[in-house]
Amino acid sequence: MADDLPNGGLLPEGALVEVWNLAPPSQESSGDGSDDQPSADEVRREATNNMPWLKEIAAPHGDIDAGTAVLDRLVGLEPVALKAVQAAAVLGEPFHPELLAAVAGLEVRETMAALDTLIRLDLVQPTEPATQLALRHRTVEEAVYQQLEFSRRIALHRRAERVLAEQGAPIARRAHHVARAADPNQPEHITTLIAAARAVLYAKPAVAAEYLYAVLPLLQEGQTHWHEAQVLLARARLLTGNASEGRALLDALRSAMPGGQPIEATALADSSRIERRLGRYTEAGAIARTGLAALADHDTATAAALHTELADYAYDLQDYETSRHHAETAATIAHRHHDGIGESHALAQAALAQLFTGDQTTAQATATRAAGLIDSASDATLLTNLEAALQLGMTEGMLGRLLDAERHLTRGAALSESTGQTYVQPQILTVLANTQLRSGKLRPALTTLDATARHIERVGNPSTEAVLAMVRAETLYWQRRSSDMQDAVAMAEHAVAIAGDTPTAWAVTVRCFHAEFVLLTGDTARARWLLLNAAGGTDLPRLTTWRKPRWCDTLAQAAFAEGDQASVDHWARLAEAGLAQLPSTNRQGFALRARMRAHALEGATDWAVRKAKEAITAFSASDERIEVCRTLLTAAELSLHAGRTDEVTGWLERAGILADQCGSRRLTDAVTHLRGRLTTRVAALDAPDALASLTAREREIAGLVSKGMTNAQVAGALVLSVRTVETHLGQVYRKLGVANRASLTRIMLNSDTPHWPSGPEAS
Repeated sequence: MADDLPNGGLLPEGALVEVWNLAPPSQESSGDGSDDQPSADEVRREATNNMPWLKEIAAPHGDIDAGTAVLDRLVGLEPVALKAVQAAAVLGEPFHPELLAAVAGLEVRETMAALDTLIRLDLVQPTEPATQLALRHRTVEEAVYQQLEFSRRIALHRRAERVLAEQGAPIARRAHHVARAADPNQPEHITTLIAAARAVLYAKPAVAAEYLYAVLPLLQEGQTHWHEAQVLLARARLLTGNASEGRALLDALRSAMPGGQPIEATALADSSRIERRLGRYTEAGAIARTGLAALADHDTATAAALHTELADYAYDLQDYETSRHHAETAATIAHRHHDGIGESHALAQAALAQLFTGDQTTAQATATRAAGLIDSASDATLLTNLEAALQLGMTEGMLGRLLDAERHLTRGAALSESTGQTYVQPQILTVLANTQLRSGKLRPALTTLDATARHIERVGNPSTEAVLAMVRAETLYWQRRSSDMQDAVAMAEHAVAIAGDTPTAWAVTVRCFHAEFVLLTGDTARARWLLLNAAGGTDLPRLTTWRKPRWCDTLAQAAFAEGDQASVDHWARLAEAGLAQLPSTNRQGFALRARMRAHALEGATDWAVRKAKEAITAFSASDERIEVCRTLLTAAELSLHAGRTDEVTGWLERAGILADQCGSRRLTDAVTHLRGRLTTRVAALDAPDALASLTAREREIAGLVSKGMTNAQVAGALVLSVRTVETHLGQVYRKLGVANRASLTRIMLNSDTPHWPSGPEAS
């Protein structure tokens, strides 16, 4: 890490030697900087396609590796052929014979003869376009390059750069060679590397960093380009996920400014972004304010970037009015400077702040504008600010536009992966996985989470790690059966351990989700305590108004399970109040479901079913398939509990389809269970002998209970003990396939069988 390096976190002593990189030229470093890096699939495909060749070349040598086998083929080569293959290894890219001849210092005629020899030895092969050739495999390139003497390697790289410059080759192709053979006495090498780093900064930030590491030893502190190289390197390290190293570079730069002069605001914008990535939000806000105050002109792209940083800082503090002001200001400035991606980033921030300040209509329209800008932008343009895709995906998710959110986040994740801009990748993948979870795409969510796991060690941000763990826990819970819970429980406990007692919004949210997870696993009392503790008490003061309906519904579910009518009604009212204060379409389903529970516990089944249907419609509008399925199952269960079967078949049919689409074995099991209960209930209602199976005493007790008498009242009327009445009533429930007095009453009212026996009673 940069903190371990001397000289202010720049390069170690003797770094000039590292410029003469003894490793072979990397594939990603060669060629035009605008080219995409080979994907993992392409690398695997190349390895697979070349496997027979590797086996063939190494076979005669027993256990000797392919590199050694390649060197054996070079033994005895004519000097001209050897020069040609060495030049090809240094070029590190497909070549025309004329280019190879110029770099090798050969005549074209003798170069052609040498290439014929190398093709016969299967070390060189024609490639596309047809007039070009290339080394047969990277193993050839690496083996030849490693055997080059230091002076020969430097000479070839310098000659390659000179020839490419004469041919008008793109600067990125030339920089590949300058980085490996930079001459401190040639100022044009410095400008070449700086220009190349600028050109590939977003498409290949790791390559940009390589160029900048090569140029820094050529510069004296304060010299032209020294400051720019430092800032560019810090940004490159941020983009590649090395935020701590980027921070050390900028800290060293601030310390090195003469007379305490502040560094330029552009660097301060980068510093703020780095601090935020490291979870140091207070420092990020302070740096952004300092940068904005230092600007002489507040109508610049840099001013827009600083306003964007301050919008994020205010959002973290839940100061949504201030966040809205900074975001809208940033969007206006970016628009004037024709920065579409910067504008889209700020608009997505503004939409979120507008949502949280009660202006949902404006928030939807603003998010649509942001989406239009990103959708019309090329990948090369979007690469300059991948946080715009992240911010838009987050905003669309909160607005209930899950399909749009998934589309934009997937694009951002793919660009991050293909370019090596890993700084934002864990956050994009985390939000994407949560979006897929809410959409009921459990298998894709787990795939996304598995991809995120590759980056978890360098996340360096506790909020991202905790949210990742909680999303995985919930995904595993819904995907698996109740008997397969070990991994899910471990993930949930890990998430809440990271959150601890931190009062920040993300930690509160993680603790709330953990409480819901505990409720889903059956520990109702603990879940209620955990959620109230996380939210700060019965008025939920730690939760924003927008979030309250979500967690009021969870608390209503817990209170319903304990038969606490007063609490269920309290949470339903609080959810409705929050929704009235801050209308939000995709929060409406939670408030409706909380009210559904209150009606159900009151015995007002018709009203409960009505609210359930409204909640199903609300959740369906946001494509939240998990919540739709849960509500369908709850509606079916409360109907069966009340002895009703109408509409239950349709609800369970739809729930079964959704459970299958989600890939949720847990939801599928719940559907199967309720279908069994429905079958039993229908059989009990349709069978003419259902009541006939009861003994006279059981029919007598069932009749009195159906008239509204308590067990104690029945015992007094029949001169029995309460325990005897309870025993008989249990037998009645079992024989009729009902679970409660309401269901029993419905059966008795629908039956023509007299409730009172005419003859002697039988016990």
